[in-house]
Amino acid sequence: MLNRLLAELGGRQSLDESIAELLSLDPVLALRALEVYAQQHAGDSLRGFSYKDLLPGLDVRSLKSIATTAATERCTRGVSPGRQASWRLGLRCAALSRVLAEKLHYSSPDEAWLAGMLVWLPAFSDVFDAAPQAARVAAQAALDRLPLRSFLADALRYLDTSPARLVDAAPLVQMVVAAHHLVRLSPSEFSRKSENSLLNTLFLATKDDHEAVQDMLMQADRAVNAVTERFRLEQANINPVGDLALELIRYNQLELAASAMQENHETAILTLANLLASHEGLADPIYLKLNRRTSFLEARPLGEHPYAPLSIRVEGSKTAAVRAFFTRTPVIVLESAGKAAAVLDLQLIRQADADGLVAIPVGESDSQGVLLVCGSASALSAVAEMPKHYARMGEVVGQAPLTGIVIESEPDADQQADALPTRVRRAAHEINNPLGIIKNYLAILKVKLGDDAPIADELRIIYEELDRIVRIVRDLARDPDAAAALPEAADLNALIQDLVKVTQPTWQSKGVQVTTRLTSGLAGLSEDRDKLKQIVLNLLLNAIEATPPDGAVRIETAALSNHRHENFIEIVVADSGAGMPAEIAAKIFDPLDTAKGDGHAGLGLSIVKSLTEAMQGSIIFKTSASGTTFQILLPTN
Repeated sequence: MLNRLLAELGGRQSLDESIAELLSLDPVLALRALEVYAQQHAGDSLRGFSYKDLLPGLDVRSLKSIATTAATERCTRGVSPGRQASWRLGLRCAALSRVLAEKLHYSSPDEAWLAGMLVWLPAFSDVFDAAPQAARVAAQAALDRLPLRSFLADALRYLDTSPARLVDAAPLVQMVVAAHHLVRLSPSEFSRKSENSLLNTLFLATKDDHEAVQDMLMQADRAVNAVTERFRLEQANINPVGDLALELIRYNQLELAASAMQENHETAILTLANLLASHEGLADPIYLKLNRRTSFLEARPLGEHPYAPLSIRVEGSKTAAVRAFFTRTPVIVLESAGKAAAVLDLQLIRQADADGLVAIPVGESDSQGVLLVCGSASALSAVAEMPKHYARMGEVVGQAPLTGIVIESEPDADQQADALPTRVRRAAHEINNPLGIIKNYLAILKVKLGDDAPIADELRIIYEELDRIVRIVRDLARDPDAAAALPEAADLNALIQDLVKVTQPTWQSKGVQVTTRLTSGLAGLSEDRDKLKQIVLNLLLNAIEATPPDGAVRIETAALSNHRHENFIEIVVADSGAGMPAEIAAKIFDPLDTAKGDGHAGLGLSIVKSLTEAMQGSIIFKTSASGTTFQILLPTN
């Protein structure tokens, strides 16, 4: 299925109904598409829902990112032997659910299809073979997070409930559970159970005999065959991973060829907002443009995004928007800043149900605006690590001339501000492409070299770091756990060793020595592994930066208990720098302060503190003329 989707998406600049239908043929992709749909239709019913309804909310770049990420994951991790069989059963279950929906005159046969496919979501988890129940819990959580008025999630929840209990269940649940039971029966089992009128036993209100049930199964099989033949989904695959790797190469070639093509449907600012949403997980954009006559930053329409009549007086304002406007660098504000942040910033963050916001200046120093976007702490951390990059993105978007339009006066410039030139479209596309292409070729390289290659460990680390960025992209609907995989016990020592290795070029080139003292046998931390990695990486990079040449950075772990017999894991990161001045130390966790300049310092540490507290932990530090030491305590029970 992924091979076909990649073939369809390569080089595309728009989506059509055939793409929406393809998304419905894979439970993972169907969930991703439905999550995007749900963001824009929160609280809506799926009554009358159709596959094509998924298209308006889907951005072609976002879909390409989802598809290539899924493909590279399967290339890197391999394809489970049972996944193909589960996929076929899932298709059959979806098709039978739809047949039942049409027979019972259900309002949305397409919703029934999706529900029948999504109940097979657990079988597509990487941990299903080892921990099927955990895979089901994670899949249930993902479905429960969909803010839709639908019984989709209940179909999986009640899948193993006895028919007698579900006599009064919603029709969608009845149909999907019945379909799920039927498609799993062998012919002999079907013959035995049909003697008692299987569908009636499975709480449907109709009386169906053996022949009628067989006829519906045959209709479902014909529908599955028609779909697989139409999209050529079941060609013989002797080496499915190798075939997928080859399809990724073709996809990359199409994308590179298409990068020179002109797009002509979006404005520069809207393109930037879409890129931030699809690749950084930063949403709820507000575009503010300077009104020279009033000296206010005033909100302007931005595509289909909600438009608020917001205006900010530039003079004397401490908002992130005004700070970014004057400093020409992105400014991040976290909700945890409390009274240190401007009231308006906190209001916008809370309205978006986010951890914080970033203000990105748009245009050159004399003409201008600011783009505000909100997101999770992890997404904002990605911006904090590369402030100059995001400042440059805003500058490029704002400074480019308009294609085919001569701007003769300021009013004309205002009227035509939404036009986007070819070269900016190309720049946006080039920013959009590299991560996916690098990740694709990395997966292909791993397939070619095999698991026993001398550099297999290095490839794994690189892939995991790229994968971490992908998970930031998947950070949906202001919920940092929405797209997370299964909670897993993170091996802190292994994580630290990987980070020391991946940062080795940085500290070796500076002449700094990084040493570790890691206590073995630590309890696993059942937390978001990405959050833990972000905490350690930020502290390590800060320590390396603070340490002079020939100095040393030390990382330690230990198991501790307090007088209340509460258990903790301790992480210590110490540098041998000159320490921090008292005025810096007093505000070191303040997200609005910058200790190192260039909009960089303070942001990383404020995010470290926020992530640590999100894990129910604590962070303290001590500093002197001989260096600074940070200590983090994370509870293990």
